[in-house]
Amino acid sequence: MSEYLLKAVDISKSFAGVKSLTNVSLEIRPGEIHCLAGENGCGKSTLIKIISGVYQADSGYIEFNGKKYTTISPLEAINMGIQVIYQDFSIFPNLTVMENLAFNTELAAGHKFVNKKRMRQIAEEALSKINFNVELDRLVGTLTVAEKQMVAICRALMFNAKLIIM
Repeated sequence: MSEYLLKAVDISKSFAGVKSLTNVSLEIRPGEIHCLAGENGCGKSTLIKIISGVYQADSGYIEFNGKKYTTISPLEAINMGIQVIYQDFSIFPNLTVMENLAFNTELAAGHKFVNKKRMRQIAEEALSKINFNVELDRLVGTLTVAEKQMVAICRALMFNAKLIIM
């Protein structure tokens, strides 16, 4: 196994001739926390979208867990353990905490019917991963911003995230 969880090497990306990234490299070891900071338009989101498979780099490559990728699809990134929590958290305000946490697992498992007991168990397990205590039947739209973010983090951890980008 590589000493790095993620290596982005010489990543370049242009949009309609405008250079967004030019030979950008980044290395992250397991357990490290990094902050990607910069002015609006400097390429932070573009780099995140390349790492998560939303965009493809024009040149360079991504190495994740020691394996080199010149292209990654969003589904491949998720399956590799790359989870992105966007500023809007991508949660459903009109659903409960339990539903937000359990629906993806239920769909992925191919269940044709919703089983509230199974969903409650899935949601409780997700919350326990980070010792987060919130009422499962509460609508997500009524939560504070911090609580919404915790729900999004719990959901990311449910899918064995190895790298969480926020």
